Amino acid sequence: MLQLFTYYRSVSAHRVRIALNYKAVPYNSVYIDEDIGEQHSETYLRHNPQGLVPALVVNDQLTITQSAAILEFLEEYYPERPLLPKDTFDRARVRSFCQVMVADMQPFNILRTYYYQRDVMGIDKQARRDWYEHWMHKGFEALESLLHKHLEPGAYCHGDKPTLADVCLVPQISNARQNDLDLSEYPTLRRIYRTCMSLSAFQSADPEAQQDRLDRAVAGR
Repeated sequence: MLQLFTYYRSVSAHRVRIALNYKAVPYNSVYIDEDIGEQHSETYLRHNPQGLVPALVVNDQLTITQSAAILEFLEEYYPERPLLPKDTFDRARVRSFCQVMVADMQPFNILRTYYYQRDVMGIDKQARRDWYEHWMHKGFEALESLLHKHLEPGAYCHGDKPTLADVCLVPQISNARQNDLDLSEYPTLRRIYRTCMSLSAFQSADPEAQQDRLDRAVAGR
């Protein structure tokens, strides 16, 4: 049985939850509350010395960190219901699209960046907001353009079946929606998001559906 260390607000963990659900791979969730620093506990650091989620433990034999590496592992180890196209060029295009989010957008919207800006650099709330909006819009503008120039959007980012492009896109848009970012200029991205969210694999991976989110709501946090 796989064990996924996750946190409901983590964009990276969200990607992995979608892929596991889509491939119908059973797993147990271990919830790490990043708001109170559980990712820095001695116990968790044994799994991931970076102190970041997610981490995936495979049959008590292998621990994989970094969501992109986990997604590639799942694609190789569980080839059923593939999330990459068969054609080599198309696979490269999908991976390139994913990296816009994994490498270029996500670093600007993770909690450790937010806390460092606030607590160490002393950047005020409005400046942090302006900074976030600037980089998110840069990324979404590129994604909207890439869809039409490099991919072949159908119902999903590339064709009529979900790929890793969709697995990465939905958490990024979910994060933007949680932060009230105006997405009106990205109609294709929004359409694909709605299509993905009609699937149970995406619905059950949504941050609002996670047990740690539900527990916080009950506790009034």
